[in-house]
Amino acid sequence: MVIALILCFAAAFWFFQQQPRKPVAQDRQFTTKVPVTVAVVGKGAVRDSFAIVGISKAWRDVDILSETSGIVRSVSSEVGQRKSAGAVLLKVDDEVAASALRKATVNRELANRDFERYRNLQQEGAVAQSSYEAMRLKLEDAEADLVAARRRVRDTAVKAPFEGTVTSRLVEIGDLVQPGMKLANMVDLSRVKIMVSVPEKQVALISGGMPVLVTTDVWLGKAFSASVTSVSAKSSKEHTYQVEAAMDNPKQTPFRSGMFARAAFVGKESRQSLLIPRQALVGSIGTPEVFVVRQGIAKLTRLVTGAESGGSIEVLDGLAEGDLVVVSGQNELGDGTAVTVVRQEGAPGR
Repeated sequence: MVIALILCFAAAFWFFQQQPRKPVAQDRQFTTKVPVTVAVVGKGAVRDSFAIVGISKAWRDVDILSETSGIVRSVSSEVGQRKSAGAVLLKVDDEVAASALRKATVNRELANRDFERYRNLQQEGAVAQSSYEAMRLKLEDAEADLVAARRRVRDTAVKAPFEGTVTSRLVEIGDLVQPGMKLANMVDLSRVKIMVSVPEKQVALISGGMPVLVTTDVWLGKAFSASVTSVSAKSSKEHTYQVEAAMDNPKQTPFRSGMFARAAFVGKESRQSLLIPRQALVGSIGTPEVFVVRQGIAKLTRLVTGAESGGSIEVLDGLAEGDLVVVSGQNELGDGTAVTVVRQEGAPGR
């Protein structure tokens, strides 16, 4: 009897094992929600301001060229030396030029004597008017030759065009120079120009005389005041415009030509506009998007942004006041993902 029961149970167990299993129905109501932190879109004061990295340049940067030909006889400048305006940098052999000057001086004196004699004779009616005019023209020609001869002598002494620092000298004693040959370079760093390339979206905010706050990594913690001196009317191939600002070069923390500098342009007036935290953006500032939470669902929304102020960004289109944007947890989201708000932050600027 017992053996018969065991055989029955074994047969029943084997029968049920052979039956196809039905899939377990999933609960379609069960969905995992991603925890996120949101911020309220609100209005705040916005002042048009932006910062761009540029280059500092010397107020004047000049290549000094030879205006004469000859052998360099002396050099009185070294790289790094500061020279006053008119100081001699080097001298070219002036023997031929000096000889020509002496000859021009004599010719002018002779021409002047002939002119005086003919003028007296003309007043007495002893010579024709045409002969008197010929002597006058001869005197003027001799005076022109004298001026040119003096200039050639002066050109043999190459002088600093302004007070500044010698950055390069390309000739030595004994070198032969020719007109137009580059001899040296000088810069004037009493003032500096801050040159920046401004995108076309922001160049309309800049005008002549606009104040600029300048900083540099060379002098950390220091800020310098400059003002806009020019805005280019023509863009580059990258659709940027060259903007130049100028400032006095501080003696205790001097700028050098070619240093990186950060120029911050700050508008004079502020306005009320919608603001969101910078960390709410998904992707780049060029194609701004945010996740907006509505009824527990995160919707990916394209924006049109404006000025950036501190940690906030102005929104020109795409959001409304009171919307909730995700500021933490975006990496786990996709368009239409269900979310649960674990924390809500206030609107920027409040």
